[in-house]
Amino acid sequence: MPGDDAVTRPTSVPVQEFLDTVPERRRREAAQLIAMMRDITGAEPTMWGPSIIGFGSQHYRYDTGREGDMPRLSFSPRKATLTIYFSEGFDRYGDHLARLGKHRSSVSCLYLTKLDDADLGVLRDLLEASYSLAEAPPTKPSTVDEYVATVPPVARPKFDELRRLVRDTLPQADEVLSYGIVGYKPVTGRARVFVSGWRDHVAMYPIPAQPDLQADLAPLMSAAREPCGSRSMSRSPVP
Repeated sequence: MPGDDAVTRPTSVPVQEFLDTVPERRRREAAQLIAMMRDITGAEPTMWGPSIIGFGSQHYRYDTGREGDMPRLSFSPRKATLTIYFSEGFDRYGDHLARLGKHRSSVSCLYLTKLDDADLGVLRDLLEASYSLAEAPPTKPSTVDEYVATVPPVARPKFDELRRLVRDTLPQADEVLSYGIVGYKPVTGRARVFVSGWRDHVAMYPIPAQPDLQADLAPLMSAAREPCGSRSMSRSPVP
């Protein structure tokens, strides 16, 4: 969902009144999506802000402390594209997207120029999975893949760089979930190196003593004061 608070609030505007203002083709496509989302959620469509059609409601709270409400499923029949919102992002849905058909995606938006370009069966599977995720109570990750799926999309590039660096340096170590984050465990003993991803930084624990590893980390550390920079032995927010 977009970050504008006005967008993430339901309004009293009738959905049909809004649809009467969009082009005929978008109106037909919106009717198909409304039928699909109504069937999945059992809820009636509601306008959220001026142009988003949403179903149901869920509360969110970001790491920054910002919180509010948003629909469990939602879309907007915009002039250029149909925009379908997936607040959880798309890390879980690589196989679905590969089979979906012609589309584009960003951090949390799926863009379809024409609904006919998409495989509607795959699209429904995507929406059902997203709705089930919204319904499920939050759980702590129990595997590396589950932890990676929780890393904020803005942090993923730096986080993936750290993982590659550690795997290249410790090729024999197993990548495991340890202390709630990703650890690298030698053949014997406990995990000794850890990496984690947060909304405003990524981190490695402990700081490596070897000069060559410090040099490899330098490009990441140079971004430490930018959004999603890298930290070593620190979870504090980037100023």
